[in-house]
Amino acid sequence: MYISIFGNDIPMYGILFFLGIFISVILAIIFVKQSKISLFDFFSAVAFILIGAIIGAKALFIIASIDLIVELQLSFMEVMRGGFVFYGGLIGGALGLWLYCKFFKMSMRKLCPICSTVLPLGHAIGRIGCFFAGCCYGIEYHGALSYTYTQSINIFTPIGVPLLPIQLIESFILLLIFAICLIFYLKNRESYLSSIVYSISYAVVRFVLEFFRGDGERGGVLGLSTSQWISILIVLFIVSLIIIHKRRNFDNAIKKS
Repeated sequence: MYISIFGNDIPMYGILFFLGIFISVILAIIFVKQSKISLFDFFSAVAFILIGAIIGAKALFIIASIDLIVELQLSFMEVMRGGFVFYGGLIGGALGLWLYCKFFKMSMRKLCPICSTVLPLGHAIGRIGCFFAGCCYGIEYHGALSYTYTQSINIFTPIGVPLLPIQLIESFILLLIFAICLIFYLKNRESYLSSIVYSISYAVVRFVLEFFRGDGERGGVLGLSTSQWISILIVLFIVSLIIIHKRRNFDNAIKKS
């Protein structure tokens, strides 16, 4: 879907994508000022995050869709228009934040909770953009609330087939995750708890929702999609970090006793 601005047709996907980033950044700025982090440091970190996110999201899209890209002999521009994979952006953005904090001696404990709190809000808005673009579509579904695309900027979207609006379902759940993360963040602004809640809750939600996705270009192994495998790895990674942290605290308590 497009809207006309000064005679130019602008895709709703792009508008909502940047709107999600804009609103998330505005909210993050409010938290940053309250945390006494300089705006220069924050925007520098955001630059690293965005660069990493864009590279990661496009790279994972190409990796997950390589079979279809080769089969359909898509051109470079068609691949570039094909979309992004959120998990690639999440991993790339997290790596960008880690690199910035490491090289410029910034505190991950201050920046990470802020980013993980505002991220589900921006993601929720972006998923609405996915709905308008026709990407990340759901399985064929003829019940209530089904949606049929008559056109799409995504070359893979089925036209004329009733689909489950999984993008809107995910957007609603992401808003709930945002509300929960916001509560945890406001209770303790320098705790990783909001980051843990976001990472695990979204991974579980994404794992389940993938069963209702209809876009085959996501790729998969052993009956699970690429995103489902990443969801499993994220949960295992977070749980491992929690166990290691608890063990270190226990060992330190023993040494002090």
